[in-house]
Amino acid sequence: MHATVAIPCYNGAAYLEETIRSVLAQSRPADEVLVIDDGSSDGSAAIAARYPVRLVTNGVTQGLSAARNTAIAECAGDILAFIDVDALADERWLERLLACYADETVSGVGGPGVEAQIHNTADRWRARHAAQGFNYRRLRPAPHLFGLNMYFRREALAGVGGFDTSLRTNAEDMDVGYRLTDQGHRLLYRPDAQVFHQRRDTLESLRTTMYRWYYWAFVVKRKNGRNPWSLALGTVRRLMWRE
Repeated sequence: MHATVAIPCYNGAAYLEETIRSVLAQSRPADEVLVIDDGSSDGSAAIAARYPVRLVTNGVTQGLSAARNTAIAECAGDILAFIDVDALADERWLERLLACYADETVSGVGGPGVEAQIHNTADRWRARHAAQGFNYRRLRPAPHLFGLNMYFRREALAGVGGFDTSLRTNAEDMDVGYRLTDQGHRLLYRPDAQVFHQRRDTLESLRTTMYRWYYWAFVVKRKNGRNPWSLALGTVRRLMWRE
């Protein structure tokens, strides 16, 4: 089993070095580490060049889905993992995810993003109401996985046409998960395969992020034949800062 880890990066210089280090320090080393630089202007490419990773540059900014598709096209592995540029991997992250692929019926595995930076009201709200993970305490099937921490068989992703590039920054993970499960692929969620999300927010940045995420999640649910209305009601409550 050949495993590639891909780090999509757009202006992620503040985080990239530590993320690369966390990937290189895995108990089960990746066979290949890709940094997909999506037209960054902050020196991200120069940071990646200091480490034993393969840097692939899109040249101009195309969006997160396009960066993920670049990883599908460029990776040498038959298993492709994605970790966000602002997430640090637990040292046993790859080991735990890869163990699930002993079952040949499994096409994708993911885990949670633990909010690691809690400094103010916005950070506390994000950790409580916008956690990137399911409330599962053990290995279970999942309807989709979370973009900051997900692992797929490359041929399964290619078989559904990769990620929808119209979803430039949000809900592309949900969309590809729905398309995979609709074609009979099996996705698993493993709660102990953790990454630690390093994002910090202000009230304004959190409002903007949540609006975009829930808007595009609504679009994706409707596109894939899921009921979006419960999500819409949840969006209203969250934008009004209610419990």
